[in-house]
Amino acid sequence: MTFLDTSTIIQYLRDDSTVREYIEGREPWLTSTVCVFEVLNGRLGSDNTDIGGVRQDFAGVQAIELNESIAIEAARLQDELIDDGERLATVDLLVAATARSTGDELVVADADFQTDALEDAMQVTNLRT
Repeated sequence: MTFLDTSTIIQYLRDDSTVREYIEGREPWLTSTVCVFEVLNGRLGSDNTDIGGVRQDFAGVQAIELNESIAIEAARLQDELIDDGERLATVDLLVAATARSTGDELVVADADFQTDALEDAMQVTNLRT
């Protein structure tokens, strides 16, 4: 299984060839409910946005719900990062903790997750390096 960050889903929806080539064939795809919101939020802007239709655009990506055990995992992960002198933004931390809770590779397409400490704690593949 492959865990997709918001940036990867957005690039996939934009037909980014690097992202498509990397993730296709690595199904099932997972993500966080936080990422679902971020993708939807990026498409808002009118009273008549077809939110259900936007979600259908990436219906092949199964969302993992944010829950207490993931929140605790996020705190543990942030503690590890702080010990190494690094820190993630809260939203990115919740996404990383959700991916880590599944044991899957976190695939990103931006620099938000580029920390040595995070890469030591879990498998992170950045398609924009």
